[in-house]
Parts: sequence; C-alpha cells; structure tokens
Amino acid sequence: MNTKNIIGITAFAFITGIIVFLYFQGWIILQSPFANKCTTLTHISPTTKKKAKLVFWRNNNWCTEEAELIWSQNNDENILYLLNNLLSLMLDEEVLNKKISVESVMTSPTGQEALISFERNPLRKEAATFEKWMIIESIINTIRDNEIPVQSVRFLVHHKPLEDYHLDFSKGWSI
Repeated sequence: MNTKNIIGITAFAFITGIIVFLYFQGWIILQSPFANKCTTLTHISPTTKKKAKLVFWRNNNWCTEEAELIWSQNNDENILYLLNNLLSLMLDEEVLNKKISVESVMTSPTGQEALISFERNPLRKEAATFEKWMIIESIINTIRDNEIPVQSVRFLVHHKPLEDYHLDFSKGWSI
C-alpha cells in the first residue's frame, strides 16, 4: 500500500475518533433539520409576591416581621423560602449563632404533614430546653401564620430524623 494512502486513512480515522469523542462528551450537538424545535415547559407554577409573617422568640417575647417573598402554588417551595428567610432573620437578630438553612421540604401525599430537612442541626447541644423549644415554635408559628395547609411538621437533618437529648423528634409536631 502507498504511504500516502496509509497517512490519509490514519488521519481520517484520527479525525473521526476526535469527532465521535467530542459528540459523546456533549461538546458537539447534532440536530436534524426536520426535528421539532419547539420545547414544552412543564411544572412551572405561577408565582406572585406575598407579604409573609416571620415569627420568632427573642428576649422573652414573640417578635413578628414582614418580608416580601415569592409565593407559588407549590407548598413545598413556599415553606422552603419562608423558613430560609426566617432562619436568616433569626441569625441577624442573634437568636441563632450559626447560619442554618433548609435543604429541602416535602409534604406527604395527603398534604397534611411537612418534612423539613435542615443542612445542619438548628439546635445547639448546650442550649436550654426552653430555648430549643422556642426555635421549633418559631418555625411552627411562622408556618401557621402564613396559612400553609399542613397539620404537622417533622424535622430532619440531612433527611434523617433530628436528634436531641431534650426534645422528641421521632414524631411530627402539630401545627
């Protein structure tokens, strides 16, 4: 065989290999000109702005602040936004001593119970039982005052039940 033919076949195979590699890595996208170019967006619920009440315990009394939040028809998203705003406010007001956020929220199929998963335990180990209880009550009161239709709340950390020596989190807390 001629060396020019070998070099040509080798170059063709090398370039074809590079193109196939880039295609499978997602760097090259091939689309048929006859394919339908319309895409349908699903699961987008209409959102509005709502003034929400954030309720927390500080200096032996209940404090209420209003915050303007994005509100949708999805209760899971509403609870997530609501509680992350509450936790940020409680950090600013020095009710909490470390930044805590809600990882995810899921309601039961009946919509009666909300499962709230934090990224870390919101309760300090050395805190008094009353202080821990008031943090939990702040969360419950905020959910109740914003008329979210759930009857109980379960508290989780990284999707596992929250553990505390003073308070029982093995069952849901009633709203």
